[in-house]
Amino acid sequence: MGAKKKTTAATTKAKPAAKKVAMPVAAVAGQPVRMQHVGTHRMGAVQTMTLDEAWEKLAPGFRDVFRLTFQGQEDKMKFPYMDYYTIVYNFCTSVTKENGSNYGVGSGDFAAMSSSTLSPDGPPAKLSGRIAQFVRQHLTDVFQADMQSRCGNDLLTQYCRKWENFRFSAKVVHGFCIYLNEHFLRRKSEFREQEIYPVYGVCLKEWRDGAVAAVQDQVLRAVAEVITADRNGDITSSFMVRTVVDCLVDLGLTLDFSAQGGTPSPHNAKKKEKDPNQGLQVYQKYLEAPFLADTRVYYDNESRVFLANNSVANYVVKVQSRLKEEEDRCMKYLHASTCNKLIKTVEDVMITQQMVRLRAEFMIYLAGEKVEDLKAMYALISRVPQCMDELYNAVQTHIRQKGLEALAKNPTAMTEDPRLYLDAILEVYDQCDPLITESFRGEKEFRTAFDKGFHEFVNDNAITQLAKTSKKSSEQFARYSDVMLKKGAKNLSELDLENTLTRFMIAFKYIDDKDVFQRYYQQCLCRRLISSLSASDDAEASMITKLKAVAGWEYVLKLQRMFQDITLSTEMNNSFKSHDPSRRNDWKFEFHVQVLASGAWPLNPGSMGLQPPVELERPLTVFNEFYTNKFSGRKLTWVYPNSRCEIATNCYKVKHFFMASATQAAIILQFNDRDIITYGEIRDAISGNMSLSDESLFKQILVLLLKPHLLMINDENEKVDEKDITNNNLEIKLNLNFESKTVPVNLNQQIRAEQKQNEDTANKGIDDDRTWAIQAAIMRTMKKWKNMRHRKLIRKTLKKLPRFRPDDAAVEKNIEKLIELEYIKRSGKERDLYKYVPGIAESKPVQAHLGYIRF
Repeated sequence: MGAKKKTTAATTKAKPAAKKVAMPVAAVAGQPVRMQHVGTHRMGAVQTMTLDEAWEKLAPGFRDVFRLTFQGQEDKMKFPYMDYYTIVYNFCTSVTKENGSNYGVGSGDFAAMSSSTLSPDGPPAKLSGRIAQFVRQHLTDVFQADMQSRCGNDLLTQYCRKWENFRFSAKVVHGFCIYLNEHFLRRKSEFREQEIYPVYGVCLKEWRDGAVAAVQDQVLRAVAEVITADRNGDITSSFMVRTVVDCLVDLGLTLDFSAQGGTPSPHNAKKKEKDPNQGLQVYQKYLEAPFLADTRVYYDNESRVFLANNSVANYVVKVQSRLKEEEDRCMKYLHASTCNKLIKTVEDVMITQQMVRLRAEFMIYLAGEKVEDLKAMYALISRVPQCMDELYNAVQTHIRQKGLEALAKNPTAMTEDPRLYLDAILEVYDQCDPLITESFRGEKEFRTAFDKGFHEFVNDNAITQLAKTSKKSSEQFARYSDVMLKKGAKNLSELDLENTLTRFMIAFKYIDDKDVFQRYYQQCLCRRLISSLSASDDAEASMITKLKAVAGWEYVLKLQRMFQDITLSTEMNNSFKSHDPSRRNDWKFEFHVQVLASGAWPLNPGSMGLQPPVELERPLTVFNEFYTNKFSGRKLTWVYPNSRCEIATNCYKVKHFFMASATQAAIILQFNDRDIITYGEIRDAISGNMSLSDESLFKQILVLLLKPHLLMINDENEKVDEKDITNNNLEIKLNLNFESKTVPVNLNQQIRAEQKQNEDTANKGIDDDRTWAIQAAIMRTMKKWKNMRHRKLIRKTLKKLPRFRPDDAAVEKNIEKLIELEYIKRSGKERDLYKYVPGIAESKPVQAHLGYIRF
């Protein structure tokens, strides 16, 4: 071994002038503190000292410190502080020498201490025990004797004063023993892996086990009285309660004793940081738990008495006031950890336990749509989230019921006039939306409840029940938009029309069958564009933009194509007019053609097979040649049911202009040569081979000319219908006395047969589209997952169908269809397990009804 390093033991000597005590830095609860001592400190010879000798010299100083502070005479403390520090230091260093260790100041090897030095019976531990014995006796003689005779505010006042004095004394004697704390007690704790308290902690432990236990019930009773007086509105001193709270918190943070056993327990610093209740067990055991129990009893009595003598509205205000008071009370004199527990206790007593009364009053407010009362009620009940579900359901039920009542007032009129239907729906929205935005602050859950209730009555109401189909609601929406966008519906400015469409889209998002709306809207738009009946092209474009924003770009793809066709048709007509003008010289009328894509327009050429009048044969032939030369490979199909003609008359006293369909024009033009023609001749001139259904349709078209008395069967004033057209020899005459005040005279009105045919076509198209969409969703799902159970496949398929909501039976039907087509198959052993068949979609021709499936 090398030369041993010379170690000099440390001794201290106070300055002669330093007679007053120099206060040590206050110890953090439970942790030793390094002291910066006042006076000189130089190394010297170690003085050997026994425990009795050391305590004989220390005891007078300890007695003076505790006596003077308990008497409130801290300013009279005059004793050599550094002398007491030196006594403790000399005792500790002499102990290590006696045990054969070189441990002293400057040595960091605490493992060099003998086991006897670090044992529970070692001299440092005995000195700590002597100090604890002294403090215990002092508290018994001075504190308990004085406090037993006091009560109420006097007890609380003295308790707080004595606590402050005792804590001051503990810090002073802790400073005396700073060397013992640092080099023995703390190191002993590390070596033994157990908690050994410093002197300051030892003092607080004796206070806890002696002072608190002795007067615990009286002090807590006094604290409870102060808090109750504060709640009753009396003037109190919150400082005393705050002092008691701080005392109990300090005891817990310093000692960290077990709440069950009340004895010191080991602790880990890192664990202490993670547990918010670590170190608060004293406070929670002695004050928080009784305080929360008293709070529950106090507010339970107050709630019952107040509700028995006041309205629920006043009770709501009272509870809000009480909750604010309790929050302020926490800020004034309670520990921060108690705040949430206190508020939850008050909420449980005054809200949850009174929920039956509050809910009943909420329903009354909701029925009367009292916005401000609902706002106050919501602000209160929202503090208890578990009570909110019933309110959400109540709002949903209220919205649904209000909507059903509004639509049940006159379902027949609303069915005939879609404006009444939509106005009623939007009126319900205007009345109920403030409940969500104002009363419930637009909370997401209430908005969801509102949407659910609105969605329910929009898709199932008196109008849909009258029509016996949920699709009727979507049809009414389409008809309403047609009325708003058509000329002559209302004299609305562009701004008013835009606002009307914006409000319409509010209700549109709630309909289930958006594919039904799309089909009917497409038909209405077709009529508006072909007949030039749109009120505004900007409004039409704006409507399509709004639909695109809600339903997606695929939803409006055909609608946009329809507008493009109208623009292209205008350009094509201009090109046709400039092409070979010589062939148009003998035409006595204007000829305009709209070329429309068959895939985008809901047009039906019909089965009647109209033979155009002689006057139209040449223009049709010329345009066919022009179009064929311009676009080779394309075929034109003339859609006569959707064509229209404007006819000028010269046979009346006053010149009239007729707006007629192509079939009506063909009938009227036959009277250029004769005034009387038989029904059979007219029919044969229109179409040489008519089926019974086509002839019934033709009779209804003819009746449209008989009803305004443009044509007559017998008398001019006679009312006729298709039943009066009985045989082919029935003579039909031109009424040369025809008069009309309207200019032009619109003869092109939709007849029942055409309307029924359009509805059947639309419904068939909707059913086909839904079949395709369901099968496409099934195939996309199976291609992704390869194998899937029956219920899971249905669930995932429904999620892929945002435009409509089919039932499970419809999905199951299409699953079976795809199994027949061998696109998917069942597992051999498990019938509810489906498997995707790869390669079939690529190798096998796709059937017509699977036309637009993209695998």
